[in-house]
Amino acid sequence: MNIKTRFAPSPTGSIHIGNIRTALYSWLFARKQGGKFLLRIEDSDSQRSIDDTVELIVAGMNWLSLNWDEGPYFQTDRFSRYNSIISYMIQHDMAYKCFCSSERLESLRSNQIKNGEKPKYDGYCRFKSTAIHNSCISSHVVRFCNPQEGVVIFHDKVRGTIKFNNKELDDLIIRRADGSPTYNFCVVIDDMDMQITHIIRGEEHINNTPRQINILKALQAPIPTYAHVSMILDNNLKKLSKRCGTLGIMQYRNDGFLPEAILNYLVRLGWSHGDQEIFSIEEMTKYFDLSRISKSPSILNFEKLLWLNHYYINHLPVDYVASHLSWHMHQQEINIQNGPKLTDIIKLFAKRSRTLKEIANNCLYFYIDFDLFDNKVAKDYLKPVAITPLKFLRKKFSNVVDWTPEIIKSIIIETVNKFNTSIDKIGMPLRVALTGTDCSPTLSITIHAIGQSRVLERIDQAVRYISI
Repeated sequence: MNIKTRFAPSPTGSIHIGNIRTALYSWLFARKQGGKFLLRIEDSDSQRSIDDTVELIVAGMNWLSLNWDEGPYFQTDRFSRYNSIISYMIQHDMAYKCFCSSERLESLRSNQIKNGEKPKYDGYCRFKSTAIHNSCISSHVVRFCNPQEGVVIFHDKVRGTIKFNNKELDDLIIRRADGSPTYNFCVVIDDMDMQITHIIRGEEHINNTPRQINILKALQAPIPTYAHVSMILDNNLKKLSKRCGTLGIMQYRNDGFLPEAILNYLVRLGWSHGDQEIFSIEEMTKYFDLSRISKSPSILNFEKLLWLNHYYINHLPVDYVASHLSWHMHQQEINIQNGPKLTDIIKLFAKRSRTLKEIANNCLYFYIDFDLFDNKVAKDYLKPVAITPLKFLRKKFSNVVDWTPEIIKSIIIETVNKFNTSIDKIGMPLRVALTGTDCSPTLSITIHAIGQSRVLERIDQAVRYISI
């Protein structure tokens, strides 16, 4: 069998972390089996589609390096194919035109609920002559002739055997009154035409599966293997949703997460391989198995995601991490040529940072000069008693020929000894003068990275500030 999976999001909102987990599982399964992974945009419902969402979907997949072998395909480009099959199905009594008014359908539904019955279409037009209806009504939908007897049984790779009684299923609408095919029909034809062998998707699609299988059987098409993964819940134990404020995947990039951290977090959100927590992409592909996906819902743990991100910031090649940090610096319109190499910034801040955004926000003083006025930290630490030590430090720094962290550290210690004080009494005013903050990496290394000329200018600025 030539394995082929698909990720088929609808452009009705930004894809969230739950959608991406489905994409990852589909991608990993295809890669492990030496198969193909396809990207399809299910945009058949034009009224719910949102502009620019397709670009966000593609951007998210590219950012995570979940590359696809085919696509992206768009359902709106395939309407003629769907309608051609619908016509064929009508001609061969697999489907029929339904002329029931909305009033009749609502009355039917109300009576069924009143009688304690499951609401479903009663097949009225299936058993009536469409010619009679055509004589007085032009508007109609097309319904699939669902089998009225028997059962639909399929083996779900996550949940085991699932069984549906055909009597519980009504005749699904496959084309709306406006002539547009419906989601449940388009999906079936796409999977058939694109030769999808394994469908990995959320558990909310379980109830769609028997109807889709029945359509495939009617068309004498192969039945794919299904795997329905459990939902992901937020911290309030509510299901993730595109339309209810759930973060889109690109927001995680904006917030400073690395792709590797996202993928590692997601692969473990419902799947396991022993007690292992850290997985490279190669290890995920090697060990991934549909049968090891949990049936239970997963709950987002943001602290664990931050922990993983911190791990990857510190363990991935520094050049690679710096390339992602460069994007954040660009977003803040920071000229990275106006300061240390980003690889040096990573080395300075990696141990104390959980996101790249933290690093970008905390390293700005290396690239941008600042004004000490109206700075609360400056008011706390830059007092008259600091003027003389600062001037002494400036003189020493100005005479340095070999600008190294070791020499800078020796000058700070010399200053502490000269003024017979503590390192904090010298170091904190100096740190605030040079960074505008009371928190930075090791002072001597920070001073070295800021650069000699900029250090001298900022000490002068601090002395002026104190003197006013």
